[in-house]
Amino acid sequence: MTSDIRELTLNCERCGKSHNVKIDYATLTKGQLAGREPVISNFMCPDVAYMYRVMGFVLDTRVNILKNPAMNSHQLQIKKQLQSEWGARDFDKKLDRFINLNLAFIGIPEEYYNLLWTVTSTYCSGYFYPAMTSAGSLGERILNRLILKTRGYFTSSEHYKKIWNKKSFDQWDKVIEILEDWQIISKEVSELFNKLKKYRNDSIHYNDDYDFELNSHDAVKTLAEIINKHFNYHNRTDLFWVYNIPGEIWVKSEKINDPFVKEFVLPHCLQLTPFCEPSANPPIQGKHTPLKPLTDEEFISIRNDRNNEKK
Repeated sequence: MTSDIRELTLNCERCGKSHNVKIDYATLTKGQLAGREPVISNFMCPDVAYMYRVMGFVLDTRVNILKNPAMNSHQLQIKKQLQSEWGARDFDKKLDRFINLNLAFIGIPEEYYNLLWTVTSTYCSGYFYPAMTSAGSLGERILNRLILKTRGYFTSSEHYKKIWNKKSFDQWDKVIEILEDWQIISKEVSELFNKLKKYRNDSIHYNDDYDFELNSHDAVKTLAEIINKHFNYHNRTDLFWVYNIPGEIWVKSEKINDPFVKEFVLPHCLQLTPFCEPSANPPIQGKHTPLKPLTDEEFISIRNDRNNEKK
């Protein structure tokens, strides 16, 4: 299809300015071309104040339910589901291992949660050697994904010259150092990766009388702590406003250009005003949606007032 790009000038009722908008007339319907239907039905003024609201979550609170005596009916359902997955043989031991790992998440919906669950299930089922080796493998995959997706933001770094054309990395020390220098991971997460590296090396190199049962627990737990501290919304208050608006998580505006946020967080967000309903089309609600500039604190206050009015 041949494009037919034209520029329209719109007089904006919200900000009082004129905005130039490019439209591909080749994509319009017959009704729009004939003037019976509006050409633009969801225009949003670019001067309106926006923030990014988190809309994508991965949530697993089963272990918390299993530890809560008041949730017996839910516990039975979870146990039934886990038994169907792990098998009935020695199920109480498998369940104890799961509870002792104490893994619960509400985080960015990246691939690691599904992959972590396969590692966790392997351990809980009593397969300690493959659980330990797979914990190390997933740790290495996380390191690779973090550096490969963010290195393009650091082309002026001395590190970049050494890694720009590599397709994968298996030397943990250097990758951990670079990611910490670039502030993609915290010092705490860096230390956890180094801890997991030792378990990874111990599991793939021969160690006489090595205790795979004990060490696999620690390896899986360390892997989970890496994911929990780096990808869990609750633990990343450096990046997010977590429930400052009840039931909602928003990205801190000062962090929207952070490489990790741009690559891993914003794809799971919607850019909204304080009056927006995510399901609305267009999503702006209310005549008095504020214009820029607006601090995050002011945005939060306006949205809380709006939510209270709806109650």
